[in-house]
Amino acid sequence: MRPLLVALAAGLVAANCLGAEPQASAQAQPTQVKPEGDALPPPPPKIAVPDGAVVNRQELEGGLIIEDLKIGTGYEVKPGGAVVALYHGTLKDGGKEFDSAFRRGEAVAFPLNGVIEGWQKGVPGMKVGGIRRLIVPAKMGYGERGAPPSIPANADLVFVIQLEDALQVIDEKEGTGEEAAGQCVAVTAHTITDADGKVIEKYEASNPYIWFPNEMQAMVFGVEGMKAGGKRKIIVPKQMNKTNPQAGGNRPSDVPVTVEFDLIAVRNLAPKKPK
Repeated sequence: MRPLLVALAAGLVAANCLGAEPQASAQAQPTQVKPEGDALPPPPPKIAVPDGAVVNRQELEGGLIIEDLKIGTGYEVKPGGAVVALYHGTLKDGGKEFDSAFRRGEAVAFPLNGVIEGWQKGVPGMKVGGIRRLIVPAKMGYGERGAPPSIPANADLVFVIQLEDALQVIDEKEGTGEEAAGQCVAVTAHTITDADGKVIEKYEASNPYIWFPNEMQAMVFGVEGMKAGGKRKIIVPKQMNKTNPQAGGNRPSDVPVTVEFDLIAVRNLAPKKPK
């Protein structure tokens, strides 16, 4: 079964900045090498769901309850951010499990704007390395419709979340032009470096780069909300460094990188959603 949270986040990427269908590149595409034999790699081992004493508890407006089991020491997630997390979801009534990245043994990367309201309001403020339990009322979860067959209508939910990493966003200059929102094409001057500071890619303002839709997952998450003329740095976890092979280029995937960029221009391809 496709994870519920991942399914929602994937829907957001399809409608997010740089998130239209990818365009084919005129550049030669890399040859795909098929592993020897037909055997698939073994699945990641299951990870134990953490438990323990509550060190901090708060109840937010709407009935959302936040219980911190461990306070992290890393980057603090902002509203609308993007995270890499292990999570375990159960029904509050009866405790039946309906989705668990812990059981699958692999953390998932997704933007908070693409998941349920309980996560959008309950995850910001967490720091990387932290563990939090969210008790989510139905109206901030899947509501009257539920998510059949796993989640019935009007079901309160409980999530245990272990924050593995997050997209770090550092605004160095605020722009004054068009704001990137929804589907858009972005024009940037940028430098991409690896974890050792080696320059992977560099484009100057005199010869800027036009990003293909859905070309690099981290840019989908990282450009949103910027205004043209702004300057931003994003520190990208390896789980968010996913490059669309159809877009061409030689950027490495699945390794941490830092992208420093000036947003020279942006063209939104869909009307901005009202707040």
